[in-house]
Amino acid sequence: MQDFDFDERDLKLLHALQIRPRAPWTALAPGVGADAVTLARRWNFLSAEGLAWVATYRGIGSNVAFALVEIECAPAHMSGVTEELDADPDVLSIDHTAGGRDMVITVVSRDEASLARFVLDRLPAIKGIRSTRTHPVINLLADARSWRLRSLQDHEVKLIEREAPQPRAAAKGASADLEERLFWILRADGRASITEISQKLGISPPRAKSALDAALAQDRLVVRLEIARSLSPWPVNVWYFLRVPATQTEAVAGRLVGLGEVRLVATTGGLYSIVMSVWLRRLDDMTILERQLGEKLPMVEIMDRSVVLRTPKHVGIRLDSSGRRIM
Repeated sequence: MQDFDFDERDLKLLHALQIRPRAPWTALAPGVGADAVTLARRWNFLSAEGLAWVATYRGIGSNVAFALVEIECAPAHMSGVTEELDADPDVLSIDHTAGGRDMVITVVSRDEASLARFVLDRLPAIKGIRSTRTHPVINLLADARSWRLRSLQDHEVKLIEREAPQPRAAAKGASADLEERLFWILRADGRASITEISQKLGISPPRAKSALDAALAQDRLVVRLEIARSLSPWPVNVWYFLRVPATQTEAVAGRLVGLGEVRLVATTGGLYSIVMSVWLRRLDDMTILERQLGEKLPMVEIMDRSVVLRTPKHVGIRLDSSGRRIM
């Protein structure tokens, strides 16, 4: 049973932050229809309650190796396996699932060699894991940055986009060391101000802004809004494992990206051609979605699906059993 309901003003604010996660409240205010002080106050409440946060992770621009891993483990060891995976810096997200696997984890490693060490050395050493199946990601066509709450009207979205333009990469970015330190500052607070960032890095605000803009524009660092899914209007999360003829994989994946329920679409080098994650309003919406896939993309074969029961870790953040961020 839910212990909190996002109201419409919350959802409009959060939709605005999906568009521009780091925008100043003054830039978001016209589109949301509330003053900056009210937006800041409401955000502080949602953030303090673990209901919404701005997450940070390394993007494909930093040449990371990305994989999805299915895990089967002994029921008695589920908690211990989860704790060990949570403590591993390469594990971005952990989903406990029903269906043909006990967990689906998202892994982001610095390079292919690091990914191999995680899969071949660290995973087998965790007590309780019975088997794993790794799907190296060939192409990440969509992630949750493109998913929307759909609470703002089109004209409100355009107003926000105009008031808060996307950052443009500076002619010169930051050093690897500086960008690493920047990552950990944003990991703690994705909306940390330029003043705060510059103080922690020990550099001028213009240089801090230049480093941040370059990292974001070149997709080396990603910041995005996250919400407590189980308390949102879309509490159902499902992983789909699809097989598509090789000649049509990219075309099909591109069409899947356009579905409003989609949070992730990736082509993979594993057993499945495409792995997809969706958020739904109700469990029986799976039937509707699968019927649409069958009608619009008959060449897609749904090999398997798994409903997420609990998400202990999401985009590097530990969550409680209700899906709230653990502060």
